Amino acid sequence: MLQQNFINLTKELQQIVKQIPLHWGKVQNDETDAQLNIFKIDDYATLENAIANFDHETKNYFIKRWFIYKCAVCDEHIFCLNENATPNPQKRDQTYDIEFNKNALLRFDIKGTLIPKQFRNNVEEVINKPKILINFFYEQQSKGVRNSFQNRLFIVHHSFKKQEREMMLRCHFDFKIKAFHSYATTVNTTSQFMQYENAIADIIFIIENTDGSFEWKIASTI
Repeated sequence: MLQQNFINLTKELQQIVKQIPLHWGKVQNDETDAQLNIFKIDDYATLENAIANFDHETKNYFIKRWFIYKCAVCDEHIFCLNENATPNPQKRDQTYDIEFNKNALLRFDIKGTLIPKQFRNNVEEVINKPKILINFFYEQQSKGVRNSFQNRLFIVHHSFKKQEREMMLRCHFDFKIKAFHSYATTVNTTSQFMQYENAIADIIFIIENTDGSFEWKIASTI
């Protein structure tokens, strides 16, 4: 992605964030995904036209799916602003998104997500014991075409002010530039990654505190 395209996209995502539904409308699945190729839709106006004839639940599904996908595209671009992070040159290869330090051992699939409902009464505990989340994410991941156990770097968004602010955190890109730079400059093969079967994983927590301040936490350093 060109830097100007990144700037334009981040502005659009921040402008429309309040229009993004909080709920999917339906569980993420391959059958619904097959109705529309969101990966070829560049802007929100085009998306609105493409889903005009869908029912309300399906519209919500694709709006949220497109928004989260575009945030993920921006996240990957932000990582690659760092000299030691490079994207997978094979765009259709689903084994990894980013490689750090030109080292195949540090290839990660980047996954933006949030604290699951099951753990929201104990958020501080799972942040301090992130292996709980790692196990959950791998065990509960979608069973469709996305199913695999590759190395993963999870970007977990959580607001202690209000959970509904998750979408705002997903597109708080100026803050993410700082957080991802911190991660990129410290990650190496001796980092204390967590293990799931034959995969390694880590988490960057993007957090809004009750007082409205922001911070990031890196699981492998906790």
